[in-house]
Amino acid sequence: MVQVPLKDYSYANARVRAMYARLLDDSVYKELLDALDYNQAIAVLENTEYGEDIEHFMMEGARPTTIDRAFNRNLVRNFDHIKEFFMGRPEDLVNALLSRWDLYNLKTILRGMRALIPKTEITRNLIPIGSIDQVTLEEIINQPDLRASIDAIVMFSHDWWIPYGQALTAHLGEFLREHDLTILELALDIFHYEKVSELLKRQDQDTSLVHEVVRMEIDSINIVTLMRICGLELKESSAEDYFIPGGGIATAKDFARIMALGQPEDVYEALLKRTPYRKTLEKAWANFDERGESAFEDEMEKHMISACLKMSKDPLGIGVIIEYMWKKFLEITNLRIIIRGKSIGLIESQIRKELFMRGEEARQG
Repeated sequence: MVQVPLKDYSYANARVRAMYARLLDDSVYKELLDALDYNQAIAVLENTEYGEDIEHFMMEGARPTTIDRAFNRNLVRNFDHIKEFFMGRPEDLVNALLSRWDLYNLKTILRGMRALIPKTEITRNLIPIGSIDQVTLEEIINQPDLRASIDAIVMFSHDWWIPYGQALTAHLGEFLREHDLTILELALDIFHYEKVSELLKRQDQDTSLVHEVVRMEIDSINIVTLMRICGLELKESSAEDYFIPGGGIATAKDFARIMALGQPEDVYEALLKRTPYRKTLEKAWANFDERGESAFEDEMEKHMISACLKMSKDPLGIGVIIEYMWKKFLEITNLRIIIRGKSIGLIESQIRKELFMRGEEARQG
C-alpha cells in the first residue's frame, strides 16, 4: 500500500471518499428493518460489503455473537486501510484519533478479568483498531488472572506509542489496597489523554480538528464521572483525583467545586453554565432518573458523532477522514442494534426506537 508523507491529505482523502461509497444507504436499512426474522436480516447483510466478514465466521454458526465478530472484523479491516495511507505527521494524527480504542480494549480486558468473564467473551468485545493489535490483546487476556494481565500490559507497553504500563504501575499499590478497578481505569484515562494532548500542541488546522475530537472525549468522561460520583463520600481520594485535564472544565478546582454541590440536579445546573453542551445535557437529564449517568454517556457520544459528521468542510484536510470514521462507527452501532433486535423477536417499530442517531439526528449531522 502506498504511504503518503505529505502535508495535505489529497491522495488519502480520495481513497477514503471511495470508502464512503460502500457505506449502507437507507434502502438497506429499510430491508433490514422489514426483514421477517433474524435469518432474513442476515441474508440482507450477506449481500452488502459485510458479506465477506460474515462468511469468515460462518463456520461458527450464525449466532448474534458471531455476527458481532463479523462487524468488528469489518471495522478493523476498513480502519486499517486508512492507517496504511499515511506516514509522518498525518499518521500521528490518525493514530491519535484511533487510540481511544486502545483505551477501550484495555479497560474491557481489565473489567472482564476482574469479573471472571470467559476469555472468549472478552475477546469478542475487543475492537483492535488502535495501535495494539489483536495478537497482543489476546496474549494479555490469556493470562491466568487479573494481576497477571496487568503485568503483561506493563511488559508489552514498553514498545507501544502510549506506554500504559507506567500508569498501571504507578497506581498498582493503591489498587491492591482498595480492590477498586476504577483506580486503574482513571489512571489509564489521565495518562492516555496526557500523552495524546502532548501530540496535539501544534496550531495547524488539522491538529485543531483532532484536538476538538479529543476535547469532546475528555468532556464526556468528566461529565459522566461527575454525574456518577456526585453526592458520594470519597475515602482517601479527593475530587481532583477524578479530573481529566484538557476539556471544557478548565481546572481540577473547578471540577471539585462542581462535585461539591452534591445533589445531581445542582451538578447538572452547574454543567449547563460551564460547558457548551446545553441541548445535549438537557436531553440526558430528561432520562437521568431512568438511566442514571449512562444517559449522559450516550448523549455526549451522540453529540461527538454529530460534531464529527460536520468536519469535512476542507476536502484536503483530515476532517474527511474523521467524518468517515464516525459514519462507519455509527453504521456498525446501528447494525448491532438491528441484528440483536431481530434475534430476540422485536418488531420493526421497537428496533427503530433503539437506533442510535438515525433519521433526523443523522441528517442534521
